Order: sequence, then structure tokens, then C-alpha cells
Amino acid sequence: MRRAMSFAKRNLTESLRDPVIYVFCAGFPVLMLVMFSVIGHFAGENASFDLPSLIPGIMMFSLSFVMLVTTLLVSKDKSTALLLRLYTSPMRVPDFLVGYTLPAAAVGVAQQIICLICGFIIALIRGDGYFSFGRCCLLLLSVLPMMFTFIFLGILLGTVMNDKSGPGVSSVLITACGVLGGAWMPLDTMGGLETVCRALPFYPTVVFGRIITGAAHTIPADGVYTFDGAAALGFIPVSAWLVLSFVLAATLFGRMTRSDNK
Repeated sequence: MRRAMSFAKRNLTESLRDPVIYVFCAGFPVLMLVMFSVIGHFAGENASFDLPSLIPGIMMFSLSFVMLVTTLLVSKDKSTALLLRLYTSPMRVPDFLVGYTLPAAAVGVAQQIICLICGFIIALIRGDGYFSFGRCCLLLLSVLPMMFTFIFLGILLGTVMNDKSGPGVSSVLITACGVLGGAWMPLDTMGGLETVCRALPFYPTVVFGRIITGAAHTIPADGVYTFDGAAALGFIPVSAWLVLSFVLAATLFGRMTRSDNK
């Protein structure tokens, strides 16, 4: 564990030196919250741009940039042959995985706290109510499975791709999770598309968040998001994608270490 913690400290330092982490992981989510809040202010009655609906969506979407940072870090370590040198050390595959996961998780949690604080400031400026501290804590907990899924996907992409192609594929996934996760699109009005999106981890994560914040559906007659049967089924894809991403990342990273050591 000491080796993993030392490696994690090094990775956190490397990540904090990269401007990408400040532009995309911190600045971009805040910019989106401000932008959509302004749009909502001038758009009139639109539940999609209310803070209880918008914040869970932006929180989920912003975690995809943690995947991008992780992809860049792992792929750069491959290209600089750092990993090849570390293979000669006593470190094992679990040490590498922990070493990449812990700093990415720290960045992800910090990012989510920034989103919550930004939402609170916007609510003060607009004179709107804001959910309680307890709901904020529950909201933070609700996105953790999605956060680790993105981290493992970042390790996976960094393992199988180089530092040129990895970020490009990450960008495609970032766009997909924004659209298919309903971060700012009213999927509850789209029938069949909403049903398809429920099989992915993005949209159920957003739904869990909106249940916690008491967000209203886009269709007024549907009322607010509640923990019904459809929402409960969301635990299945969220858990399945979390396990699948971890297994693939661990398996392929281990295979890479064995092939490089031959």
C-alpha cells in the first residue's frame, strides 16, 4: 500500500501541473452552470434549467473530464516509458490501479464540491431557494459510482490507446454522456430515447440526483422526480457499468504489464 500511495502522490502532482485539469475539470462545469442559468432566466418557465434539475446533470457531465485527465496521464506514462521502468520495481497491478484511481477520485470529489458551491452562489444571486446541506451530501454520494466508472474508463482508454488517440475517444464519450445523460436535455419528453438511456449509467445517475434535489419533470403534469420502479431499476446499469469498467481496466492493464515485461 505504501508503494501505491507514493505512486498516487506522484500522479496527483502530475495532474495538478496540467492546465487541462483547471480548464475542463473546474472552469468548464462552472461556466456551464452560469451559462445555462442565464439561459433559464431569459427562457422563462423551463424545468430543465432550474437549479435542482441542472446541477445533478452538470455534476454527472463534469465527471467525464476526470476520465479525460486519467486517460492523458496513463497514456503519457506509457509514451514516456515510465511504466516500463516501474515494472522493474516491486509494484504490482493493484498498486498501479490504486495509484491512478486515488488522485483522480480526489480531483472528482473536489470538482463536485465546486459545482455545489457554484450552484449555491447562483441561487443566492437569483434569489432562489437551495437544497439543504444534507441533500448536498446525498447528491455527492450519489455520483460516486459514476465517478469511479469514469476513472476506470480513463485507465482503460489510457491502457489501450496512445496519448494522441486516447483523448480523442474520451471526447466522443464526453459528448455522448452529455447528450444521453440528459444533463441539459429533457429526456423525460422523448419516450423511446429515454428508455434506451436508462440502460446506460449516465441518465440513471442524473435521475438519482434529481430525486434527491426534488427537481420537477419537464412535463408539468408528471410532477417531481420520485423514487419509483423505473428509478430503482437504475441501480442495475450503474452497478453493471461500474463492475464492467473495473474488470476491463484491471484485465487489460495487467495484460499490458505482462506483455511489456516479456
